[in-house]
Amino acid sequence: MNKIYLGKKVYIFEKVTSTMDVSKRLISNQVDEGTVVVSKFQTNGRGSNKREWHSEGKDALFSLILKPDDKYINLLSVLTAFSISKVLEKFIDTEIKIKWPNDVLVGGKKISGVLIENYIKEENYSVIGIGINVNSNHNRNNSFIYPSVSLKEVIKREISTYELINHIILAFENDLNDYIAGKIKISEISNKLFGLNQKLTFRTNYKALDKKAKNSEYKIIKLNDDGTLLVSDNQCNKFSLNASEIVI
Repeated sequence: MNKIYLGKKVYIFEKVTSTMDVSKRLISNQVDEGTVVVSKFQTNGRGSNKREWHSEGKDALFSLILKPDDKYINLLSVLTAFSISKVLEKFIDTEIKIKWPNDVLVGGKKISGVLIENYIKEENYSVIGIGINVNSNHNRNNSFIYPSVSLKEVIKREISTYELINHIILAFENDLNDYIAGKIKISEISNKLFGLNQKLTFRTNYKALDKKAKNSEYKIIKLNDDGTLLVSDNQCNKFSLNASEIVI
């Protein structure tokens, strides 16, 4: 896989349905790998499991278009979260963790989410949709298991969303190329996992584990080389979970 360069083309919008939708339209015209789509507002932003992503126009909302080798597709989400966490560590002293497979938590609160959508055309494309709570307010109660927080609420000041996006793009470009070159080991990413070596409750449709179970408790052991999550159940049986098998 050749070295990947991000941001060779950047499309910036005031308002779109979602940056993922724009990316999909660009792909239909054989867009260049590394293209970035940014928008201030989204009218139909979405996260994993069809959740909506609401924005007050104060957050970082953008998508990256890649043509990755198949063996890296399942790693894109957690590797992106890894890059986001590294950039946020430059601003935040609070503990930052990756909630596998696609969220970044600060002090147990969600500050960022990643969504991957794959498209098969003449060439295979992956679109990485990224949302980061930057200057928005999240001091209200919500029904999510992990409440939200913004960077502003943590560091008590506003920063430029475009500046942060630029930092994330550069960090992910470096991390992706370094991972492909073997300079970043999967253990380095694994060590940042939320709940590592702890038991957590998963909602899963992985029937091989328990045909009757919807909520299952597993101990997180590590991240596998292919991006799947190695866990063990209460009987010490080990399984690897794929992101598509987790519904929360």
